[in-house]
Amino acid sequence: MKKSLLYILGSAVLTCSLSGCDEWLGNTDPSDFLTTDQVWNDNTMVQGVLANLYNDVPKNGSLDDDVNFSLYDDFMWCGLMNQDVETARNQMVSYAYDIFRYYDYEYIYKINQGIESLKTSTLPEADVAVYDAEFRFLRAYTYFQMCIRMGGIPLVTATQSYTSGMDISELQTPRSTEAEVYEYVYNECMAVKETLAANNNVKYVSRANKYTALALAGRSMLYAGSIAKYNAAMSNPVHSDLQNGVVGMTGADANGYYEKALACSEEIINGGVFRLQGIDAPSADAFYNAVSIKDNNTEVIWSKDYSASKFHSFSFANIAQSMNEDNDNGSDLCPTLQLVESFSRLDGTSARLADKDANGNYIAYDNRADIFTGRDYRLQGTCLLPEQEFKGAHLDVQAGVAVYQNGSYLFVDGSEPNSKYEAADNHPNADGGTFVGKDGPLNRATYTNTGFNLRKYVDATVGSSARGQGSYIWWAYFRMGEVYLNAAEAAMELGQTGKALQYVNAVRQRAGFGADSWTAADLTIDNLLKERRCELALEDHRWWDLKRLRKAHTQWNGVQSENTMLYALYPYRVIGGPNDGKYIFERKIAPRFKAPRNFRVGNYYTSFNQDDLNKNPKLVQNPNYN
Repeated sequence: MKKSLLYILGSAVLTCSLSGCDEWLGNTDPSDFLTTDQVWNDNTMVQGVLANLYNDVPKNGSLDDDVNFSLYDDFMWCGLMNQDVETARNQMVSYAYDIFRYYDYEYIYKINQGIESLKTSTLPEADVAVYDAEFRFLRAYTYFQMCIRMGGIPLVTATQSYTSGMDISELQTPRSTEAEVYEYVYNECMAVKETLAANNNVKYVSRANKYTALALAGRSMLYAGSIAKYNAAMSNPVHSDLQNGVVGMTGADANGYYEKALACSEEIINGGVFRLQGIDAPSADAFYNAVSIKDNNTEVIWSKDYSASKFHSFSFANIAQSMNEDNDNGSDLCPTLQLVESFSRLDGTSARLADKDANGNYIAYDNRADIFTGRDYRLQGTCLLPEQEFKGAHLDVQAGVAVYQNGSYLFVDGSEPNSKYEAADNHPNADGGTFVGKDGPLNRATYTNTGFNLRKYVDATVGSSARGQGSYIWWAYFRMGEVYLNAAEAAMELGQTGKALQYVNAVRQRAGFGADSWTAADLTIDNLLKERRCELALEDHRWWDLKRLRKAHTQWNGVQSENTMLYALYPYRVIGGPNDGKYIFERKIAPRFKAPRNFRVGNYYTSFNQDDLNKNPKLVQNPNYN
C-alpha cells in the first residue's frame, strides 16, 4: 500500500488524517487531503487553501503572540508576573541553543502538494498561474524563515511518497548549503514576480503580489550579502566541520548579493505602486498611520490582515492602563530607555536624554514631556511618552516624589497607581499632590516598568482594547521603510554613496529631519543599524539584523551594561527647593529585569533536534552549541 508520508527528517509523519484535512481547509469539503477535483477545480476552494497557508506562515513575533518581542527586541515584558514568566522573560541567563527552532516540513508538504495538484486543474490558465505563483512564494518565504534560523536546510520541492518495504534512506534528504537556500529564495521570487502582479491591487495587500516577491528577494539577498561579509570578518568565523557551507557563507560573493538586493529594492521604489507614506507632511501620527492604519495605505507591501471575524488581542494586551477599556490587562510590552534614546534629536545633537547636566546635577522640567521635545517623529509614532495623548487620554507616568532636603533629593517611590502624597501615610513633606501616576511606573503586572508604553500597532479605535472585541489592525510583513533602508545598506556596501544617501535620507525626511540630513561621513553600518532600530522597532528585525551583521554576541555578551540590561526612566515630582512643582528624572535598570542578555556564538545558528538527527544520518548538527 502506498501512502503519502514525510521523510524529510527521517521520521515518517502522516501528512493528514481526515479530521486534520478538514481543519486545514477550514472545515469545508472535501475531506480527502487536497486530491479531489472538488478542491482544485473550484476558485473558492483553492483560495480557501491558500488563506489557511497565509494564516500559518512562520513568524517570530506577531500581533497574535507578543511574548517574543520581550526576548530579543527593545521591549520589556511588563505583563503577567509570576516566577516562571519572570525567569523566562526578565531573568533569562542566556539564550537557549534551540531558540526559534523551525523547520516545518508538513507545511512544506502542503505547499508542494498544492503546486502538484494545480497541474491538473480545469480552472482558467491565468487563475492557475497566479495560484501556483502564490504557493511558490509561500514556499520561498518559509525556506527563508528556516534559513535565517537554521542555516542551510533540506530543500524539498516535491511531495515524497513512501511504499511499504522501500529503503527509507531514499527519502532522507541532506542539508543544502546556506548559500543555496538564499539563492533558491531569490530565484523563486524572481520567477513568479510578474505572475503575482495580478494581485497588486488586492485589498489590504493580504496576498502576495509582484512587490512582495521583490521585497522577499531583496531581503534574502541583503541577508546573504551581510552574512558572507561579516561572518568572514569575525576573528573565528562560524563554520561547520561536518558539512561544508551549511553555515557561514564561507567564500560567497557578498557584492553579488548586495547588487541583487539593491536591484530588487530599486525595482519596488521605482515601480510606483507603493510609496513612503507621510513623507510630504512628516509627523508622529503620519509614521504611526503608515505602519498601523490600513485604509488608503501606500506603505505596506504585504500584510497579515484582520477583521471582525478574525481579530487579535494585541491592543487588549498592550494598552496603557489610563486608556484601558477592560480590567486586569495592558502593558505587556513596554519600550526601553535604550530604544527611546535611539531616536535622535532633530537638530542632530546627542540622543541621550538630558536628565542631568555635565556636573551630574538633576535637570528640572516644568512638564514631564519637555525632556523629549525636538526628537525624531518616529519616537512618538512608536512609543507613548509621559503626557503624550492617545485614545482620548494622556499617559500619566510618575514614579513618586523627590523631596528637596539640604541641597539634595530624597526619592520616595509609591506602590499604588493614581495615588496622592498624603500626610496620613506618614510621608515626609506631604503636600497632597500626585504621588504615583495612573500608569505607574510600578513593579507589578500590567503597568509599565520602564516609564514608557507602546503605541505602534496599538489600536485607537473605541472598544479595541476590550476583551471579546479586539482589534483589526494589520501586521506588516514588508513595507517601504524597510525597502528604502535595504537599498541604502546595499548601496553603501557597494560603494554607491550617492544612492545610499538618497534612500536613507528619504526615510529620515519622513522622521522630521531635513531632506539631506546625512552626508557621506554619516554613512556607516552602525549608523544604518541604528536607523533600522528606530524605523523598524517591533517589526521583527532587531534580532535578525544583529545576527546577520555578526554583532549579537558582542552586543549581548552577558556582562551587565547598557547594551545587555533593559533600562527605565522614571519621572519624580519635586517637593520643596527652587524647583518645587517641577519634574526630575531618574534612569535605572528596570526593576523587573534581572539578568543581562547573553547571546553566545552558538546562537547564530539554532540547533537541530537530536531525535531528528538520529533518524536522518544525512543531517549534520550546527556548530558551537555544546
